[in-house]
Amino acid sequence: MSAMAGLLTQTLANLLAAQQQIAALGGLPPAAQQIQAGCNALIQPMVMQTRTLQQAVAAFVQAATPQLAQVQSMLSAQAPLPDIKAAMSALQQQARQLQGTANGTAGTLTAQTAQLMGYFNQLAGVEAGLQSQVTALQGQLGDAQSELDAAQKRYYYLLALGPFGLVGLAVALGLYLKWKSDVSDLQGQIGGLNGQIGAFNGMKAACQQLGADCQGLAASISDVRNAVNFLVSDLLEVSGDLDAGDAAVVIALMATAASTELATLGTDAA
Repeated sequence: MSAMAGLLTQTLANLLAAQQQIAALGGLPPAAQQIQAGCNALIQPMVMQTRTLQQAVAAFVQAATPQLAQVQSMLSAQAPLPDIKAAMSALQQQARQLQGTANGTAGTLTAQTAQLMGYFNQLAGVEAGLQSQVTALQGQLGDAQSELDAAQKRYYYLLALGPFGLVGLAVALGLYLKWKSDVSDLQGQIGGLNGQIGAFNGMKAACQQLGADCQGLAASISDVRNAVNFLVSDLLEVSGDLDAGDAAVVIALMATAASTELATLGTDAA
């Protein structure tokens, strides 16, 4: 690969950045933590497989470029046909090995991306569950606040009666303190859920970005696979022309097309 990062390398960097953002989130509800763990477990293998493919393409391009140039020189010099065929055969064998790697990587990434999208589809259910819990707690809080207000008024009323209110004062105070504790507890639960919702919203945004990056990765890997397939097709065409004894100018044109595909492959995988 060239020293300058290409589109595929940048896509991988974006993917890792989104994954790290998700991994760093704390305070998530248990259901979201499971999604978080699932995403984290999938991204690293996806990145490693893509980098392995990049390395395989880079090694192939580095080796095949001078080999294909040699074939073109042999064609120009009208070298013996068996020699040209031997050079083409070696090149084809390497290209087909790379084709197998590219197709395998593309298939694996497609399956992993589908699994990742399955995790993303669970986000709506987690969000609905959180909102449902908050709504239920807010209803309980409203009821508890009403009971607290009534208990407070009862307590103050008995307190105002002086000695005449002493009989019920202890009970009234107990009810007031009980509802005050319940209100405080419910407020704490709602506050905790709101914190989880805030963290979840951050995760949801990061997952949306991760999904976009995964789609970008899938498109880039598809470009690499297509470039490999086109190259293999062009190399087969050259060999077929050699076997058929076609005109040298036709064979040279196909070799030039293969050379163009080879350059495209190097760019797509960078």
